[in-house]
Amino acid sequence: MIKDKEKMGILAAFAANVIFGMSNYFSVVSLKYAQPMAVLAVRFTVSFLIMVLLGVFGLVKIDLKGKKLHGLILMSIAQPFLYFICELYGISITSSAMSGVIIAMTPVAVIFLSRVFLEEKANIRQMIFAAVSIAGAAGVSLLNDSNGKSNAVGIAVLIAAVFFAAIFNILSRKESKNFSPAERVYVMFGVSCIGFNMVCLGMYGKEYFNMLSISLINAEFIFSVLYLSVISSIVAFLLYNYATTKADVIKTSSFSNIIPVVSVLMGVTLLKEDFNYKQIICAIFIVLGVWGVNFFGIKDKG
Repeated sequence: MIKDKEKMGILAAFAANVIFGMSNYFSVVSLKYAQPMAVLAVRFTVSFLIMVLLGVFGLVKIDLKGKKLHGLILMSIAQPFLYFICELYGISITSSAMSGVIIAMTPVAVIFLSRVFLEEKANIRQMIFAAVSIAGAAGVSLLNDSNGKSNAVGIAVLIAAVFFAAIFNILSRKESKNFSPAERVYVMFGVSCIGFNMVCLGMYGKEYFNMLSISLINAEFIFSVLYLSVISSIVAFLLYNYATTKADVIKTSSFSNIIPVVSVLMGVTLLKEDFNYKQIICAIFIVLGVWGVNFFGIKDKG
């Protein structure tokens, strides 16, 4: 039987990835007013400042004194920092289909690394259903593609993004023994705040501050950044870090393939994009695959 704590972890992983999927719409809106790297810098600066305030007022408990932070810092560098840079750059020089297909391989990388570092092994049925889910995610990406460009460098960078996402999953699970979800999120956002602002200053120099002053007077930009900072960063990463505390990473990572489905649904609803029966079939494959990974993992434990 599935344990209550594991059930809560699985539900948290599902909720987090729904939020991540919805963030695509708000990212598109924010990018009308600022460069991609600047959006990331503002997003994680706001997220970090809110986490600091939550800690100061005692709404979340953050106690890092006397704890070894090297694993947590490595996790934070892997994701959000390096993951978002690789994903952003990779998507910009490859097709949306290619990027979607490659990013969908994250659960496979997690299955491999979890066997090596966590001794959490996927059974054959979980691997089959993981493949079904990946096929569905690849299908959604291919059907939603509007740009056929391909670039070897872009593919390599996207593969690096998958690698960093897998490292994050493994380290989040490993560090859950020493740090609460809030403590992990606090360090993640601190590292990302510093990292993305340093990158922006290096890329744009003084123009970075001009860009911010123009963007931050626009209500649509502010609303989008608040969603990305509060909901898609603080809430979603708290949920996901909670999920990796309660359930194994093979199960939690399998939910990442629902992100393109949610993104497409948001596009259909808010951007009036097309959604055809082929995409519906691919979405069913994704849901079936995620269900199989979780169900057969539970069955083996039972």
